[in-house]
Amino acid sequence: MSRKTVVSLAALIAGAAAMLAACGTPEAPTASPATSNVADSTPLNLLQGTAKSNNATPGTGDWAPQGAPADVSRAWVSLRAGKAGDLDPVVLNAANRVVYVFDKDEKNKSNCVDACRDTWPPVELGKTPKVMWAGINPHDLGVIRRPDDHNLQLTLKGRPLYLFSGDKKAFDTNGEAVKNTWWAVTPDGQRNFGKNTPPGSTAPTTTAPTGAPTTALTGKSAILFDDANFSDNGASQGVAGPGCQNVFRPDVASSVTIDGPVKLWDGPNCTGKSVVITGDVKDLKTVGMDNAVRSIRFGDGGGQTPPTTTTGNAALTATSAILDSGKNLSEPQGSQAVSGPGCANVTTPSLVSSIQADGTYKLWTGKDCTGKSMIVTGNQNDLSTIGFDKMVYSIRFAG
Repeated sequence: MSRKTVVSLAALIAGAAAMLAACGTPEAPTASPATSNVADSTPLNLLQGTAKSNNATPGTGDWAPQGAPADVSRAWVSLRAGKAGDLDPVVLNAANRVVYVFDKDEKNKSNCVDACRDTWPPVELGKTPKVMWAGINPHDLGVIRRPDDHNLQLTLKGRPLYLFSGDKKAFDTNGEAVKNTWWAVTPDGQRNFGKNTPPGSTAPTTTAPTGAPTTALTGKSAILFDDANFSDNGASQGVAGPGCQNVFRPDVASSVTIDGPVKLWDGPNCTGKSVVITGDVKDLKTVGMDNAVRSIRFGDGGGQTPPTTTTGNAALTATSAILDSGKNLSEPQGSQAVSGPGCANVTTPSLVSSIQADGTYKLWTGKDCTGKSMIVTGNQNDLSTIGFDKMVYSIRFAG
């Protein structure tokens, strides 16, 4: 039998904690509008294990049928680490429905109200919140008072949690990437982007960091379209190699077709910010080059970094790195040091937006050098340009 423990929220205000200690376990307080959308002081009844292992009552909590009374449907919530489709890991409830987070929310604050909550039902709890957990750190769980009805909503690392009305059966993932703001949540409170491009960044398989292409430049020609989606409504222009070529009409292209990997630059004579593309790009906004292309480097048998791969480690030469919380190697929230040899995990991935390092090293989106990866060289001033902003969970160094 699982041991039953009563745990206070990690986000308790000191004064509220003192009141609870002095008064025992009171009824859930009625929050005023001014405090209704912040971390709440109601204690959670946390039970280790799943709903089944805790002998939860059938037809209640996550198992309640649609339209069940609130005291029945909110009797308990069960969260576990699991897999749904290509999303692994994600958080699932006892009915194996995927749990989501919303990019427009703030920490301990829900901004999904009115019609939004009809489409994205909050994970709500009753007056005596009972939460069962498996594969999740119970200290990461908390509750807030919702701004519309003051009901209790469960949070994971301060992120309000939701279900999606469009998920009709167990393990559906129809809510993933909706409007590029809704994401399945991982057991450690992060967003699982799956095969989607993270907001404000570029897919690692499409681009490479400035000065360090991961693919040999073999393209010989390109057609630049003034409009996105290769539209014929606007003008277009052709550019061809070998080597570096200036664009005849710069700063107007919004899409491009190529016959092989090339490198785009936002300055003349292949200077300034650059990005490698390996295929046609229907919207240059996705690689940060909309109306910005001024020159292109084509294949010429030289003048570029030799090709590398994302599987071998022989080319890795860096032994340490400084991970900065701001772009351009700035430190608005401090920095972290990480070093080899071999694979090293990052303590706080959410505070990594640029990197200082000498030599070549390999970035990974998962712990213990798992997930998506990319080999880079030298300083990385803006990790969003390569799809790794706040997503570097581990680094492989030489050795």
